[in-house]
Amino acid sequence: MKKFKGYMLVTDMDGTLLDSNKTISIENKQAIERFVAEGGIFTLATGRIASSVKRFADVLPLGAPAILYNGSMIYDFATEKVVWQRTLERSVTSILEQVIEKFPEVGVEIYCGSEPYFLRENRITDHHRRMESFMRPMTQDMHQLTEPWLKVLLAWEPERLNEVETYAAQFTEHFTWVRSDDKYLEILPAETTKGHALEELIKLTGIELSRCIAMGDHLNDLEMLRRAGVGVAVANAHASLVEVSNRSCKHHNEHAVADVIEWLESQV
Repeated sequence: MKKFKGYMLVTDMDGTLLDSNKTISIENKQAIERFVAEGGIFTLATGRIASSVKRFADVLPLGAPAILYNGSMIYDFATEKVVWQRTLERSVTSILEQVIEKFPEVGVEIYCGSEPYFLRENRITDHHRRMESFMRPMTQDMHQLTEPWLKVLLAWEPERLNEVETYAAQFTEHFTWVRSDDKYLEILPAETTKGHALEELIKLTGIELSRCIAMGDHLNDLEMLRRAGVGVAVANAHASLVEVSNRSCKHHNEHAVADVIEWLESQV
């Protein structure tokens, strides 16, 4: 029997699998290929959308659907189909209007359809648009966006976003608020995180929980590491992840995924 048959490794992308140049190192790629060759299932869990992940998925041996939108969607790149998703209640528009009125300079990206709509722009959203090559023009009226909303991303300078996060504490009953980066605060459907999506993925694959390994670096990975059989925090991880993880590994610029696979190779 192959060494890693029945094991699944799920990794975050930015700050975990990818280095600071947003690339997959040869060391990581070769280690993933070894893991899969020995029967392991490898996949991704990210806040990114399908079009942003595709160029990476195309060069990786994904053996299961990927978690996208920070847990709002599970997407199968092999069939190019949505396997599972949760969407925001429409009452999010009222909350968003209140946030914008209180903080008119905050950047706002609404994720529905193939790529985000930009409702409010600032320096952070401008950089994000260029980095991801998003093409949609700025939209003036969120109420015209009738497709299901998967998430809303608020973007601003970290210290200003802290103020928004404090203000948002009153709106947590029907929504999940999560910091995916120092400069990004996201609104997700209730009971929606990478951890909730991981539980669905485990059901889909039939993998035993104890043989599911998850890796991450930021607060949007916290529930995933908490709910995995083995949660691994990279060396550059937020302190909160270190508290809930079972193990730590190397920095994302030092081939963190390869480090975890080498540890597995020594254990199994």
